[in-house]
Amino acid sequence: MVVACIGAPTANPQHHLKPTARQAPPVLLSNALHDPATPHRWAASVARQFGRKGVLLTYNGWGHGSVTSGPCMENTVDRYLTELAVPPRGTHCPAVR
Repeated sequence: MVVACIGAPTANPQHHLKPTARQAPPVLLSNALHDPATPHRWAASVARQFGRKGVLLTYNGWGHGSVTSGPCMENTVDRYLTELAVPPRGTHCPAVR
């Protein structure tokens, strides 16, 4: 299925964030290391573009939509949503599936 779209025109291609993104509050991004839909390197690129404000939380497993992939991911995201607390840069959560 994925191979069918290789080379197809993209209606909404990736682009660099606007410079004002660095003025945002702390931003938590989450991505699985092996995400078939959104590669981890894309998430890492977005986190870098946010500068000190962007922190990438990595799930060391497979799948798309990693926020509910085990207690480490769930608890870390919950802390961000309730307290705006981001984990240290480079935080990885173990695969549980």
